[in-house]
Formats: sequence, C-alpha cells, structure tokens
Amino acid sequence: MAINQNTKWPNRNTLYMGRSGSGKSQACKQNQAIPRSGARVLLWDLSHDHKAFHIDSKVTFANQVKAALASGKPFRLAFSGGDGSIDDFEWWCSVAWAALNGDHETFLIVEELSAVCSSIGKASPMAAKLLNQGRKYGMRFHGITQKPQEISKTFYDQTEIFWIGQQRGDNVKKCAKLLGLKEPEIEKLQSLEFWRLDPTLNSGAPEFVKMQYQPNNF
Repeated sequence: MAINQNTKWPNRNTLYMGRSGSGKSQACKQNQAIPRSGARVLLWDLSHDHKAFHIDSKVTFANQVKAALASGKPFRLAFSGGDGSIDDFEWWCSVAWAALNGDHETFLIVEELSAVCSSIGKASPMAAKLLNQGRKYGMRFHGITQKPQEISKTFYDQTEIFWIGQQRGDNVKKCAKLLGLKEPEIEKLQSLEFWRLDPTLNSGAPEFVKMQYQPNNF
C-alpha cells in the first residue's frame, strides 16, 4: 500500500482532452512537468504511445515495479497487456497505489482514459482511491482521452490542470464551460493547439499553447 503520507504535496493532476489527431499525447509527452529522466513513472499504455519499458504480463509488470522500488532508482514502466478491460485497469491501479511513497513524486500516465471508466459518475474503486488519496503520497496523475463525455466525474473533480485540444459536437460546449471560454475559441483549435488551464500560471486564466510535433520525445 502507499506509504509516508505527506499532505504538503500539491494537486498537479492533469487531463489532456482532444479528438483523434489533436495531438493530446504529444501534449503529455512534451509537458515539462513530467521529467525526461530521473523520475518514477508508471504507464497504462496498451498502444505503445510512449517511450518506456513495455510489459505485457501482469506478473512480470508487478515484479518489475517491486524490483524498481527496491532498487531506489528511477523507472519508467508501462503495462501494455491484457484486453484493456476495467478489471485490468483496476489491477494496474492497485499496483500503482502500492508503489506510491509520499517521500517521492510518482507520475502515472494513462492513455485512453475513457475506455477504462466504469461510468460517468464515480470512478471504479481503485481508480477512485488513487485520485482521491494519491496526492498525499506524491502521485502526479496524467490522463489522456478523446472522449471527455465518457470520463468518470471523479477524474474531473480531482484534476487541477486541463489541456483542451480540438473537440467535436457537444464536447465543444462542455470544454468551453470548463475553461470559461466562448465556444468559437474551442471550435477554431487546430491540431497541436491547446487551451491550458493551470491555476498556478497566467493568473489562473486559460492560456493558448501551440506545439510542434516531436517524434522522438517521451
């Protein structure tokens, strides 16, 4: 289980939302809040979208995480097996929870977040535990999705930072309301363009960010 509770850790949980091709994974990869080296990073990455040591076996993944923690060295381990079910994600969340240590930051990166949300209400039990309690143990959650309307409310409630890319349909209205912007400001976004909402930056107002594609970035 998570150890060394430290309530001084701030909430830096982040959601990246954009339709297919918007560049949301690029936004996560280029986000300087996630160190390029020397960090503790666990990924749910069935499509191998991120650079990491990818593992298909649950047993091997759990053993590799245990060994990495025992070594005291940085790690970047991705689970890429299973069928992408909510049950598999709950298992991954339990491994991530056990890896948390309030003496260290631990970055959790989840691709296709909406696919592992059990409902648009409360998240599944272990996912909810991570989001509700993980901050006190140094967790930095980064969730990526193209379907914001299908994400559990728990993730919205426990997120402080949002990267909003291209949207379609009702998602335009939802994201405009979330950011406090007019709908046309969302509708005109192009690929690799985002509105970033971070309470610690730009006096808390949404900030426009235009990125360049970087194929070799984490």
